[in-house]
Amino acid sequence: MAHKLLFVAAALCFMQVIAGAVYNAAAHTCETIKREISPASTVEYPGVLSPILADDATAHWFQSSNQVPTCVVEPASALDVSIALRAIAADRTPFAVMSGGHASNPGFSSTQGVHISLRRLNQVVLSSDRTSVEIGFGQGWMDVYKKLDATGINVVGGRVPGPGVGGFTLGGGYSWKTNQHGLTCDTVKLYNLVLPNGTITTASENVNPDIFFALKGGLNRFGIVTSAVLNTHPQTKVHGGLIIYPATSIPALLDLTANFSDNNTDPKTQIITTIGGSPTGPTAIALLFHDGPTKPTSLRAFEAIPHLVDTVETQSFLQFVEGIPSELAQVANRRGAFATFSTSNLTPRFLYAIQAECELFGKIMAQHGGLTASYDIEPFTRYGQFATESAYPHGHSPLPLNLYFSWADKSEDEFWHKQMRESLGRLKQMAVEEQIYSPSLTQYPNYALAGAAAEELYGHLNAARLREIRRVVDPLRVMDLAGGFEI
Repeated sequence: MAHKLLFVAAALCFMQVIAGAVYNAAAHTCETIKREISPASTVEYPGVLSPILADDATAHWFQSSNQVPTCVVEPASALDVSIALRAIAADRTPFAVMSGGHASNPGFSSTQGVHISLRRLNQVVLSSDRTSVEIGFGQGWMDVYKKLDATGINVVGGRVPGPGVGGFTLGGGYSWKTNQHGLTCDTVKLYNLVLPNGTITTASENVNPDIFFALKGGLNRFGIVTSAVLNTHPQTKVHGGLIIYPATSIPALLDLTANFSDNNTDPKTQIITTIGGSPTGPTAIALLFHDGPTKPTSLRAFEAIPHLVDTVETQSFLQFVEGIPSELAQVANRRGAFATFSTSNLTPRFLYAIQAECELFGKIMAQHGGLTASYDIEPFTRYGQFATESAYPHGHSPLPLNLYFSWADKSEDEFWHKQMRESLGRLKQMAVEEQIYSPSLTQYPNYALAGAAAEELYGHLNAARLREIRRVVDPLRVMDLAGGFEI
């Protein structure tokens, strides 16, 4: 017993030494940045002993993604981002770049080193002809929609409150407008970014085209993007909302979802069906959307089956997104993760397998501090016709399945991550049997669980191309200091 206690004490001492070394190195970098950036930007010190940083400059949607950094840098310009990145590179200091804080993987947008919050980069600037808009990467999509609401103009952006512009766009970006325009990254005309060596530049089809390709799904591996110019489109009223169903309606809801996936040809109409397991029993929600003021026939059946709540109505696009209560699901100290794989279609047998997974986890959640185990089912039309050359391949219109698990205690992290991987394995096997899965269908980066290989996210050809682009753009591997998926 004494030997065990000595080992634990030694391990704790070693961890404290390492943490202290990281802090001391980062503190030097923080001071360099503070001395050199402009007065419009700030460097703040949250305090290394603070267990929870209340400042929303570092707060994530999942509290399990939070870390207390040595300092928080809020640059107000690309020049100050450049100054910060040069200092980080010189000292080889761990750092993070955060837009909205919706990343579920710890260390992907948080750090104990230098935390760069982009929230001062929050511009939304329409072009004079209103065909494009520059959007700063330090804000959430709700902020963007509010600024565009009175203009009659919209963009292909996030579907629910919470996700930030930056990570969402750099991960690809599935939207309520995807059937009509592709992913958000397909609508980007130009990225403004700071390269790992501090150079301020742009990337588009004609300027730095390899970087332009890499930023479409490549996340934070190739520099810090400060803003992007996106194509716009006219926005009218929409018809949509959510419906909450009792457990008894789940079979009928799954049948409707499979039928919708097979037969919907209207690119203006989309749904998300969410089936969940919880300690109190199964849950079922349908989010319905039509990009127009009148209710399409294809959505009427979802309101015809027995339900508990129905908020579907004609409203503004902003009101529609505001009415999706994703933020209300947050619980104090909640831990959680996303995970995913994609299919080519949705069959009834596959959807019933998802229901079985929810029922399985509902039975064991109370024993392991589980709060929810939900599966987002997302049928799209053939949106791949709008796909541009992108790191994340989506020309075949893959349908991403999003697993979203949450639990209360850190001690259960390993258990629930294991359960998510095993659930993915069972469902993938079912998809193989249903002939709706092949290895060419890669994982959507914004849903992928930590540890996904580059080939699983991008395919072998794109992964190899990304490694070559990184060799040229970031030979010193500065962006490796920011966490994220390995390339």
